[in-house]
Amino acid sequence: MSPRRRTVVTVLVLLAIVAAAAIVGVWRVLGDAPEEVSLAEAVEVAEQAQENPDPPASPTTAAASSEVAGNDDAAPDAADGDAAGVDDGDSAGVSGASDGDSDAAAAADAAMTSTAELDGTWAVDAETGEFTLDDATGSFAGFRVDEELARIGAFTAVGRTGDVSGTLVIAEESVTSVEIEVDLTTLRTDDSRRDGAVQRALGTSQHPTATFSLTEELHIDGAVELGGSISLMASGDLTVNGITQPVTIDIEAQFVGSVIAVVGSVEITFADFDVTVPQVPIVLSAEDHGIMEFQLLFRRS
Repeated sequence: MSPRRRTVVTVLVLLAIVAAAAIVGVWRVLGDAPEEVSLAEAVEVAEQAQENPDPPASPTTAAASSEVAGNDDAAPDAADGDAAGVDDGDSAGVSGASDGDSDAAAAADAAMTSTAELDGTWAVDAETGEFTLDDATGSFAGFRVDEELARIGAFTAVGRTGDVSGTLVIAEESVTSVEIEVDLTTLRTDDSRRDGAVQRALGTSQHPTATFSLTEELHIDGAVELGGSISLMASGDLTVNGITQPVTIDIEAQFVGSVIAVVGSVEITFADFDVTVPQVPIVLSAEDHGIMEFQLLFRRS
């Protein structure tokens, strides 16, 4: 092989190595996108945060227990009074049925809590859990956008911030108010090369926060099952980049001891908020819409 040809081959090999290293480097920076919000994960964090892992018995449960106890005390007297007319076998059968019904009723009541117990103002808990982009275990809000990356292909860009505050109010079996504020200036994505472009696209220099305000009450009828989730559609006004648009958010919630765990998401079109999809060299194309998502833990304030 001639020296010139040998040089060309060497250069091509070096270029191939550099290209491979660049691709590996990009993958190391990007990694896998964080998972979508999950009520199960939010509940797990809420359970770990309980000072007392066993939720207090509700007034409804206590009353039911007292009633059951009272019936048990009265049962022997009734049995004594009817002893002359009822044989021992019948008495035993009636007593057994009564005990079984009482136990079933008590178990059913213990699994429920009256919605009246939830009445009051609940504030976003910013202390429980920790926040990192890849492993956000506390309260946070953010977005997900599908894009096409050079030399990589399809990828989901994720941005999040743990700087969330706000309240929800529950009264008379309804969520009557929800006010949430998110500091977008601390929003970070899974690639630092994208962060500046995202900040400019969202106009955070002039409009540093995004807000959501509930416009229609959410009705919670009857009782809430402890350990069970509820699904609701929350209608409200979302403000981003100084522009307010009506949205309807799919949410899931669960009452866990002293914490209400809530997760939700909604698809938004960027143009509705005068947001232009950020352009960076590595991104070949990106969708003109994305998913806004959040995980919030509330404690009674």
